[in-house]
Amino acid sequence: MTQEVLAGSRPARSTPAGGPPLGPRPRQRLQERTVHGDTVVTRYGWLRDRHSSEVAAHLDAENAYTDRATADLGALRSRLAQDLTSPGPDPDLSVPVYSDGWWYIDRAGDQGDRGAHPSLSRVQDRAVLRGERGPGGVPEVPAGHLLEGEQTLIPDRRGVLDVAFSAGGGLLARAEASIGGCSVTIVDLSTSDELDRSVRTAGPDLVFSADSQWLLYTRLDEFGRSHQVRRHRIGSSAGEDVTVLEEPDHWAELQLARSRDGSTLVIRSVSVAATETWLLDLDDPTSAPRSVTGRHHGAHPVIEHAGDRLLVILQDDAGHSVLAEAPLRSVDVASQARPVLTARRGEQFDDVEAFAGFLALQVRAEGLPGVRIIPRRDDGSVEILAARALGHGGELDAVRLDANPSWSQRTVRYRLDSLLTPATIAQVDVATSEITVLRRAAAPAVDPERYLERRLWAPGPQGALIPISLISRRDVVADGTAPGLLFGEGAFGTSVDPMLVPGTLELADRGLVVAIAHVRGGGEMGPSWHLSGRQLHKATSFDDFAACADHLLSTGWVAPGRLGAAGTGAGGLLVAASANRSPGLFRAIIVGAPLVDPLETLLDPEVMLTLEEWAEWGDPAGDEAIYRCLRGYSPAENVREAEYPAVFAWTALDGTDIPHAEAAIWIAELRETVTSDQAERPILLRCVPEVHGDALELQAEAMAWLLDQLDVPGASS
Repeated sequence: MTQEVLAGSRPARSTPAGGPPLGPRPRQRLQERTVHGDTVVTRYGWLRDRHSSEVAAHLDAENAYTDRATADLGALRSRLAQDLTSPGPDPDLSVPVYSDGWWYIDRAGDQGDRGAHPSLSRVQDRAVLRGERGPGGVPEVPAGHLLEGEQTLIPDRRGVLDVAFSAGGGLLARAEASIGGCSVTIVDLSTSDELDRSVRTAGPDLVFSADSQWLLYTRLDEFGRSHQVRRHRIGSSAGEDVTVLEEPDHWAELQLARSRDGSTLVIRSVSVAATETWLLDLDDPTSAPRSVTGRHHGAHPVIEHAGDRLLVILQDDAGHSVLAEAPLRSVDVASQARPVLTARRGEQFDDVEAFAGFLALQVRAEGLPGVRIIPRRDDGSVEILAARALGHGGELDAVRLDANPSWSQRTVRYRLDSLLTPATIAQVDVATSEITVLRRAAAPAVDPERYLERRLWAPGPQGALIPISLISRRDVVADGTAPGLLFGEGAFGTSVDPMLVPGTLELADRGLVVAIAHVRGGGEMGPSWHLSGRQLHKATSFDDFAACADHLLSTGWVAPGRLGAAGTGAGGLLVAASANRSPGLFRAIIVGAPLVDPLETLLDPEVMLTLEEWAEWGDPAGDEAIYRCLRGYSPAENVREAEYPAVFAWTALDGTDIPHAEAAIWIAELRETVTSDQAERPILLRCVPEVHGDALELQAEAMAWLLDQLDVPGASS
C-alpha cells in the first residue's frame, strides 16, 4: 500500500564557492509504502507521472544543467560522434545460400535496377556453373548487375518478415506485416502467378507439406501470441483451415520449423517456464502432431531431427550438458535418450544442427561461443573421437553457426567475431578442414599489431572465476597508470560476446583499457551461470562486477582513481548497485535507460511486464523473500552517505522498456544523499524524447564526459 503523508521540500545543499550549481532539486513528496509489513518512505515517486507538466519542467531543468556542465566538451563530443558506432547486423554480410539446387541471394540495399530496397533473388546452380564462381564455390554477386539466370523473387523485402519455399523450390510463401499479424501470399515461381492470399493474422513461421498442397502456419491471438498451428489447403478459403495444435498457456508461443531433411514439421512451444516439442510427418500433413518431450519444466531440452533419429541436448543430474540421441518414434526423449557426449568442465552445449554426413554442435567454452564438427558414419551414428573445433586462433574468437539449410551439404558456414576481428562469414570444408572466408564486414582498417585482446579471470565470491574480455593498445602496460572502462550486463542469461566496435578502438586509441565483465546472471558460462545471478541470488552479479573492478586495479591494468563503469538497462542496475556497495572502486559511471528503481516498477500495476521479467527479478508483491531481496539492492533505495563516483545517466520518454522516472528518481536520491563534492564529481541526467534517433549523440556525449572525468589527455581540448 502506498499513501502520501507529506508534501514539501528540503533546502538545497549549498553550492561550493565559485562552483557550478549542484543541479535541479525536485520537490519532495513523502509517501509511505507498506509491503509485507515493511514500511518505507519514498520522496520522489511523483516523478513517475510522465504526463505531469511539473515533471516535464524538472526534466527540462536536468537537461539544461547537463548542457552547462558539459559545455566545454563540445569539440570532443563532435569528434567522438564521428568515430563511435553501435554494434549491430551488417547488411554487407549477406552471402548467397545454397538449397535444393538454387543459390538464394539477399541483395540488401543494392543500387542496381531494382533500386535501393532489400530484395531476394535466386539463380540455378547450373547457370552459375557457366559463369564466374567465387571462393569456395559460392557465386560472387556484383552490385547492380544480375548474374546469369538470376530471378527476382521479392523486389522489395521491406515488411516481409519471413519466406518459405516448397520442396524443390517451386512455390514461395511470404509473410508480410499487416494489421493483426501477417498476411500470407503464395506464389508459383515458375510463372510468378499469385496462387493464394487468403491467410491473415498469421505468425511469420510458414512450412509447406512435402507435396506442396498444404501450408502449415501459426495464427496469432488478440495479444499477438502465436497460439495455434493451422493447416491451409493451398487455393482454398482460410475459413476452411483446420487447427492442428493449440497452446493454452498464455505465456507460451508456438514456433515452426522444417527438419533439414525436409521430412518433418517441428513444433515447439516456448516460454520462460516450460517447453514442449511435437513432430508432424510432412508426407502426411493431415495427421496429428506427436509430442516427443511432454511438457518440460526446468532446463529446456534442445531437440534436433537428424533424419533417422533425434538428437537431444539435456542437463544431467550434475548440471552438465549432454548430447544424446533417441529413437525417431520417441514419446519421451528424456527417458529414452542415450548419451553420446558430455560437456567438459567450463563447457556448455547450446544447440546442435544435423546433416546427412555430420553434426555441428554450438558450444560455449570458457565463456566464448564456438562450433564443434562431429562426423557421422554411414549408419548415421557419430564419430565423437573425430570431433574438431572451428577457430582462427584468436584468444577471444567468438564462432557461431550461420545459414546452413541443405541436408546434403559438405561445408559448414559460420560467423567469426572478436574485439579485433570485423564480423566475418566463413565456411569450412568438413572433409578437408579447409577454411574459406566468404565475406567480411566493412570496417575501418584495424592493425592487429597495434592492439592487445586478452581473457582475464577475476577471483570472485564462492571461489568462482569471473571472465573478463579486455582490449587495449599494445603499448599500454599493466603498471597501474592507465585509465580504464568496465562494461557489464549480467541479466536474463544474455551473453555479451566479443565483437569489433570501432568506438571501442577509439577509446583504446586514447589510452583506455576497455574491459567487459561477464558476471553471473548473464549466459556466458551456461544456464547455471544465469541462475546463480537472478532473483534471490541477484546480489552475486554485483559482487562479481566489483571483483572484476578489483582485479583490474590490483593487477595494474587500471590506475586507482581512473576506473569508469558503464551499463544500459539491466546493466545500468548492475553498475548502480555495484557503486552503492563499493563506491570507492569507480571514479565515474555511465548508465543508460537504467533499471535503478526496480522494486517500485515491479510493484506498479500500470507497468506491463513480461513473463521473462517476472522470472528474472521475481514477484515482490507475492513473495516476501523476493521483496526483501529487491529492497536490499534497489539502487534508488540504497544510496549511502558516502563518497560516490561522478554519474552520467541518460534516459528517454519513449523507445525503452524502462520508465524514464527510474533514472530521475535515482539521480535525485544521489544528489540529496552522497557526501562527495558534486562540483568535482557531478551527477548529471540527460532525458531525450525518444532514444533511437538520439542514440549516437547520447553515446558520444557520455563518452566525452567520461574521458574528461578519467583525466584522459586531450579530453577537454
